[in-house]
Amino acid sequence: MKVKILIILLHLFCLNVLAQEVDDDRDRIFTNKNIEKLYLGAIMKISSLHADNYEFVEAANLPPVDFLQIKAITQVLPSKSAMIKFILKDIEDDDLSTIVSTSWPNTQKVASYDKLGTFFGQKINAEIMLAVNPKAKNSKPLYAARFTNLIYSLDCIPDYAKARAHTAMKGRDPQDYMYVDGISFGRSASIFMESDADYETIKALIEKKYSKRELTEQDEAILANSTIHFQISDTKQVDLLDGDPFEIIRDYMTSPITKEDFLRPIWFTGSDLKDGDMVYTP
Repeated sequence: MKVKILIILLHLFCLNVLAQEVDDDRDRIFTNKNIEKLYLGAIMKISSLHADNYEFVEAANLPPVDFLQIKAITQVLPSKSAMIKFILKDIEDDDLSTIVSTSWPNTQKVASYDKLGTFFGQKINAEIMLAVNPKAKNSKPLYAARFTNLIYSLDCIPDYAKARAHTAMKGRDPQDYMYVDGISFGRSASIFMESDADYETIKALIEKKYSKRELTEQDEAILANSTIHFQISDTKQVDLLDGDPFEIIRDYMTSPITKEDFLRPIWFTGSDLKDGDMVYTP
């Protein structure tokens, strides 16, 4: 089994429609490529979804947004620190030990590394993410498996009119910008597997490996002749250099839930500043 390791932990999978092969370039749920910077109520340039780093409108006194909860609506000034304060306050009385930490692989076939954007809802730099050349010709089919543990979600109602009128938007076209109006927090990891085996075989093999079920000789032969890239989406240090990638991901996904899991944004949605319409992949 040839394993290539991701060292820079910046990316994670978003929740797409389940299918054997991803071939739609448009999505409304986006992988968060900037874990440390994204926050609810941020104003972001839509075209920067395709960049390695998102472009945000940074200014003082941006209009507050309404954070939505089941029993209340709370007005919050949009910033990363305000969002963190809100979340920690919201969960301060929760017993985190009662939360089940688990995940199950969702496997899909992807056309090529150059087409990973169809899987993430935006362009992805595979050279940074997986240390592969997306232009290189790949003789084997490519399969992608995501592992996601959704811990917490937040949505907001922005004030579009006040945002458009803010001095920070002077000279900017509102249709080129979006509000980050929804964020999901938790854990995410992924495995990419190059193999000549068909989709159903790879799907079953990934599930067997992840659940520690006994493998057949054929399974072992497929793994031995496959190239695997994997990543864990986190800003903290995770040792990826030693061990089986499936075991490393399983240990990460199933470890006890902590407060940090409520603060790690794994995917997000947006609405444009012009008229509040849902934003899809540009």
